[in-house]
Formats: sequence, structure tokens, C-alpha cells
Amino acid sequence: MTENFSFDIHFDKFDFHKTIEFSQGLNIVYGESGSGKSELILSLLQHPIEISGIFSVTQHRNDINYQLVFQNPENQIICPDIESEISFGLECDSRSYNDFDIQAELEKIKLNLPTISDWRRHPSTLSGGEMEMLNLVTAFNTDCDVVFIDDGLSYLNEKSKKIWVKWIKENYEKDKTVIWFTSNLSDLSYSPSSWILSLSDLKRCNLDDLSQIYNHCHRKGVLSLDINDLSFNFSDADVAVIDNFNLNINNARSLGIIGENGSGKTTLLNIILNSLKPTSGFVDITIGDSKPLIGALNQFPERMLGTDTLDELLKKLEINHVFDINLKNSFIKKLKSYQINWESVKNKSARKLPWSITRMCLIIILSMSKYDLIILDEPTFGFGFQQKKKLSDLIQGILVNKHLILISHDIEFIDSHCDQILDFNEKSIILNEKLLIHEK
Repeated sequence: MTENFSFDIHFDKFDFHKTIEFSQGLNIVYGESGSGKSELILSLLQHPIEISGIFSVTQHRNDINYQLVFQNPENQIICPDIESEISFGLECDSRSYNDFDIQAELEKIKLNLPTISDWRRHPSTLSGGEMEMLNLVTAFNTDCDVVFIDDGLSYLNEKSKKIWVKWIKENYEKDKTVIWFTSNLSDLSYSPSSWILSLSDLKRCNLDDLSQIYNHCHRKGVLSLDINDLSFNFSDADVAVIDNFNLNINNARSLGIIGENGSGKTTLLNIILNSLKPTSGFVDITIGDSKPLIGALNQFPERMLGTDTLDELLKKLEINHVFDINLKNSFIKKLKSYQINWESVKNKSARKLPWSITRMCLIIILSMSKYDLIILDEPTFGFGFQQKKKLSDLIQGILVNKHLILISHDIEFIDSHCDQILDFNEKSIILNEKLLIHEK
């Protein structure tokens, strides 16, 4: 494709019409959850969708090849091991590679994924960020003119994100139009072609008008985490995910965990929750002198719900005396304060709800249940600026009488909400006492 990618967009409710033109190279579109980012992508892909009435689009050309990097990285993966996943894309490519070319391309692609050492691993054992990296290389290695990225870099930490944005620019700036839809305001700084999508317009943005500010303080806590000679590796893997890790944390109220993709953050969470058994060593977690009742948000919320609806999950928590039925009306009012109507979401599966809605509902359920410790794994994924501010308010309420572990690549959010921060790369603790209320 040698010309810019353009289309007409009509905002039906406002009777407003304009022509949008994206240049070759990297274009970034920011939008809050619910602004229609995924709907716009599907409309441009010319997929049949349920029309919301927000807008309609008309393509200027019909001879364009598209590729999509999914918001949920698991949705893009179909093969039982990583090598097969890459090979499958090459076999389906319109450039008709022969076996020799496929093997050569396969080895070249592997060089872009240095964090992966065992190509026989099932892709589901990768971290969210590692899955995103895999999806990026398979998508960009196809013969396409336009690549849509639907929040497809949100699991990457800032260092990895910069590396992959540089990779996109260096390799595809001149022969592909890349449109990256994101819920993270700071991502707009990665390209001069920056846009904002709202319910009434799609327009170029002024970065000087955008800022993220959280005001947060809480009291010192009594959360302790003792990690002793901890190691973990997947069966038949050549490299351990966690290797002989020792650390002791005391008197935290809100513990943040940061680190590069694949460093073992979510693995540590699963060991704490006893859903994974360490290869050696142990983790001991206490609040004061007691073992806490732990409620955790999975980084993939549909894994937490499984086949249940939100209402079915709530009923299970009621039966197990984790959620007090007398709080049901307060819970519904709480959701309403976050612009969520319980009647419209309670009987839907996680796969039929926006991630931001599912995440916020689950976090509110956890916050109102009888858990002493709440663990949130990548809670800001898919959240726009306003939704992060609402989550910040909710966390302030949680920390009045509960403890929190927050796992995220959103360093600003961690720094604004956690009084102790575990850097998984350095295996060290950062004290962030600016958040503490120093009582007399």
C-alpha cells in the first residue's frame, strides 16, 4: 500500500461527519472504555457487528489487507505450542512459503522473542506480556497493509513497550499503516500522529492538555511476606521462572510488585494462592499474626469467572459466607456510582462484557467481601484515564480496613498507591513512605 489509509466516520447521534486519514507508520488512538475502540476496529475490518449507534464508517478502498492484534492476547493463540503458533501463521500467509522458507522465517522470528527459551511450551503458560510479544511478531510477519492493535501492548512494562514500539517503527514505518488503539494516555507520546476517540468525535489530540494525577495516602499496615529459597520452573523447561529467591517484607499496607514481562510476578501470585506449587522453597504471608483470607483478581478476568456469570459468582460467595447478603443493595448502589447497571451485566458471561466492566465489577465484589487481603493483577488493563481515577478512589476505600497487593506495569499507578514496592528485576524493596499518614 503506497497511500494513506482513509475512511469516513459518521457520528449518528450528533449528525456529525468527517474524513479520517491515517498516514503510513505508527498512529495512536486513545479512548476511554466504552468510547467504541473495538467497534471501530471491527467496522474497519468489515466484520459483522452489533451496531451500537455510536458511529458508522465507510471505507474508501476495498483492496486492503488487514491484520489484527487482539485486546485479549489469549484470543489470538490457537496452537498447542509456541513454535507451532508461529509456523501456523507462516503456513497460512498469502506469500505461500515453502518448507525451507518457513523454517528460515521461523528462526528469524524467534530472534525477536529472546525471553522465550522453550519453544515447546504451551502459549497459555506465557505471561500476558509474553503472549502480546508473540502476537505482535506473528501479526506483523503477515502480508498485510494495515495492522490494528486493540490495546495489544497493555501488558508490556514501559521498557518492553519502548523496545516494541521501536521495533514497529524501524521495521514497518515505510510499508504498513499501524493503528494502535489504547486506553493509556501516556501511550500517545509514542507518535506525533495521536488521536482521541470519544462518543462524539475522532480528532487529533494536544498532549499538553493531558495529565494523570492521583492523590492518595493511607495508614501503615501489618502485611508480612517471607520468601525463602523460592524456585519455580515449568516441567521440561530449560530456565527457571523464579530461581532461589529470598526476601522479607514487613509492615506493608499496600504492596506493589513491578518487573519485566516474564520475570515471575504472576507466578509468585499463583504460588501465594496455592494454585502453583514451588519447585523448592516456600512463601509465607501473614497479616499481623494471622493467615489472611485472600481474594484475587486474575489478569485475565474471564479465567476468574470461568463459565459463571457475575450473579452466579456472587451467589457462590454468599453460600460460602464470603459475601454478606445484607450488603447486596449497597453493592448495587456502589456499582451504580461507577456507572454500572447490575441488571444489565449480572447474567452475562465475562466474554460478553467489556474487560473494563468485568474488572471493575470483580474488584468491587472483592472489596465488599470478607477478604483481609486483596490481590489485583494488572487491574488497570483496558482502563482509560477517568476509569483509573475511579479505581484509585476505590482503592482508597479498600485500604481503610484491608491490605492490598497490586501487580502492574503501570509504574505511575503503583507509585501512587503502594507504600512498599517489590522490584522483581532487582529482587529488592523500595520504601514509598510518601503515601503513609504519619500518626502521632
